[in-house]
Amino acid sequence: MNRLWNNAWITLSLAAFMWASNFVIGRIIPPSMPPVSLSFWRWTLAACILLPFVWSSLKKEWRVVLRHWPIILLLGTTGQAGSNTLAYYGLHSTGATVALLIQSATPVVILLFAFFLYGEKPSPKRIVAMLFAFGGILFVIAAKGNGGAASTIGGTLLLTATMLCQALYATILRHKPPTTPLVLLFSCFVAASLVLLPFQIPYGVGLPFHDSHSLSAIIYLAIGPSIFAFLFFNRGVHIIGASRASIFLYLMPVFGSLIAVPFLGERLGWMHLTGFLLVGVGFVLSREKVKSILSR
Repeated sequence: MNRLWNNAWITLSLAAFMWASNFVIGRIIPPSMPPVSLSFWRWTLAACILLPFVWSSLKKEWRVVLRHWPIILLLGTTGQAGSNTLAYYGLHSTGATVALLIQSATPVVILLFAFFLYGEKPSPKRIVAMLFAFGGILFVIAAKGNGGAASTIGGTLLLTATMLCQALYATILRHKPPTTPLVLLFSCFVAASLVLLPFQIPYGVGLPFHDSHSLSAIIYLAIGPSIFAFLFFNRGVHIIGASRASIFLYLMPVFGSLIAVPFLGERLGWMHLTGFLLVGVGFVLSREKVKSILSR
């Protein structure tokens, strides 16, 4: 277990897979469930699940949490409340594959945020890796027959805003308070629920689960893409840094497409496969860059 927890390659790959599944689930959830409600109950349920596991640590660290509430509120707003609510709205008019491709621009934006906010300059090798991966994404975007809903300007803009929120979250994560990982996650989940609460009130306080499929989906979202994915991603960022960890987000369209084909009927062609190959080249190049520090 310690080998998994201390290996950034494994933790970040698992986070990318779980976040990719979040977009597929977002397409499966019926439109009758408001995106705000889906996001609100996802984070509220995730916080409730975590509470028994963090209670003893929280009693020791609650003063630290209160002292750092501004950064926790910002992390919860960008990484949880804002990004996911915008994504669920955008997925009403955009296929999961296209949505994931938009999110794959996140590593580039993280580099830009890190440069402008902290003066971090990417190495030439990392730039080449980014170009390969980004070229693969453009190749997939150019492919026809994604099989999902036709993309609209509104959906594209919402998913672009999602990507910006995620990039900002990853960049400012370096300022996280000195708490245990689970306490940080719990605090961010609570912050996200509080941010979403005013927007949820008009929809009522009743649970919006109309069938067992919706209930199963929200439980999975609360456990997989919420608790475990953020725990794994935060750990990976702690080991190798945000800009290096961000390259693993290029795996999201690959994982997402493999999930979307059987569950959503979205089709893959040779251009998709070529694009995935280019993404893989970029991923391997970037992995060599951080090979020496992946097992700290």
